[in-house]
Amino acid sequence: MWNNKLASLRVAIATWAFMGLIGIPAFVYFDLFNGWRWRPYNAIYEQMIASIYVAIGACSVLSFKNPLQHLSFLWFVVLSSFTHGGVMLFRALHEPSHAGHLIGDVWILAGGLGLAVLLWGLKHHGGDRH
Repeated sequence: MWNNKLASLRVAIATWAFMGLIGIPAFVYFDLFNGWRWRPYNAIYEQMIASIYVAIGACSVLSFKNPLQHLSFLWFVVLSSFTHGGVMLFRALHEPSHAGHLIGDVWILAGGLGLAVLLWGLKHHGGDRH
């Protein structure tokens, strides 16, 4: 059971690594979700967002081998996902011109929630093992 939880956590970490290093930068630069960009277009803002997620992706790669030694970073991913996704959900629901963010950004809430569930499960079911 312990190995299954750790394997599931590693799948989540690998997903964050991929999305941070490749997925989100591609979505940002190529506007794959047509309408995802803020108007008026701001390349500097997009570079800043992409760079943050590249850093998250790189740190996710580093945490993959032994996630239990990187719990603070993984909880940072959870919390930053909730705050980013929550802000974008609010904007998308209150400003019709930002409805594209429901597709582009709010999934980050789900990714953060999934990671939180896995981390919580490890913590409350023997997560102190090394």
